[in-house]
Order: sequence, then structure tokens, then C-alpha cells
Amino acid sequence: MTKKLSMISAASAMVLGLASTAQAITYPAWEFNAPGQPVFGGSYDFGAAFYTNLPILVSHLGYFEGPNPVALYECVGGGPNCEGSTGVLLATATVTDSDPLLGHFRYHKIAPVALDAGKWYEVVGTSNGQIATSNDPGFHTYFKITYNPFSDLIAPDFNGIPDFLNVVSGDVSDGYWGPNFRIVPEPSSLALLGAGLAGLGLWRWRRKEV
Repeated sequence: MTKKLSMISAASAMVLGLASTAQAITYPAWEFNAPGQPVFGGSYDFGAAFYTNLPILVSHLGYFEGPNPVALYECVGGGPNCEGSTGVLLATATVTDSDPLLGHFRYHKIAPVALDAGKWYEVVGTSNGQIATSNDPGFHTYFKITYNPFSDLIAPDFNGIPDFLNVVSGDVSDGYWGPNFRIVPEPSSLALLGAGLAGLGLWRWRRKEV
């Protein structure tokens, strides 16, 4: 009996450990194989409107290669791609050179922000005169969100702050990067895997006892 209880305790610890591991793993909202056309000169607010196919948890805000302020907004009212919407600020961060470079973006950790399914949101970054990129080969997005090609948002920056944008430019194939964020995968999937492995272990132990 004691042996069985120990197995159950170990299985529970495995499930909890896997759920915690899921919180430590994050995925970029979008990435590409290589930077495309460089965007030089001036300072701009580069924005990307995206639709949530499923609920997501945002853990980091990011910017292409360098230090820049980034903001995350919920789009209220208006239409697709946040056109004509009003922005509700959800989170801000200043990406620095000390933040890790993962792929083509540096990311700054924030207090996790939960985004509901079936809504439009927008992430905006201010370039501060730094190089951005567009028309990037191999561009792809995380499966829980939809980003529409040619739905990029851009406006001249006058205050060094990533302001909400609600007018689409639509002149490049994948947006101006610019801003990004990281998504925490749902921990329940790993927890279910752990529960299955633990159950298999108990089944094998019981067969040995018989």
C-alpha cells in the first residue's frame, strides 16, 4: 500500500512539474527564416493587428533585434485589423539590449496577460530611428492567432511612445517588424501527457505485483 501511495505521489509531482514546465516554454507570435527588405530612416510606430482563434497568454513583449518600447492593446469597436477601433492598453515594456535575442527578436518579460478568443488585438513598437524589416521570407505565425498579410499598421512617431494605430497601410506582405510577443502554450496539454505517463507507470507496477 505504501508503495502504491508513493507511485501516486510521484505521478502527481510529475503532472505538476510538467504544468510548470509549460509555463517556462513560450513561442513567438510570428517569425521568419531571414529578414527581408530593410526599412531605414525616421522614427515610426509599427503595429500588427491580430485575431485570437483561441485564448492565449502573453508572457513577453519583443522588438526586432534592438531596444525599443512596445505596447499591447485590445481593439474595441471598429472592424477587422483594428481599423476604426479604439485601443485599450493592456501592457507595456521597454525591450533592452540585455533582453535575450530569440530568433530575430529581443523579448522583455511582463506580467502575463490573458487574451480572450474571438477578438482583435494589436501590438505596437516604436522604431526610434532604428532599422526595421518587411517582406520577410518564410514568415509564419503561431496557430492560435491570425495575422492577415497586407494588414500592416504604420504611422510617424512624434513622442517616442508606441501609440495605438487604427488605419491599415497594406503595402508590404507581412508587416513591418517591429514588434512581437511570446505566447505561453496551454499547460493542460502537458499535464494530460504527464497524467497518461503516470497512469502507464502505475499499470506496469500493478502487473509486476500480480
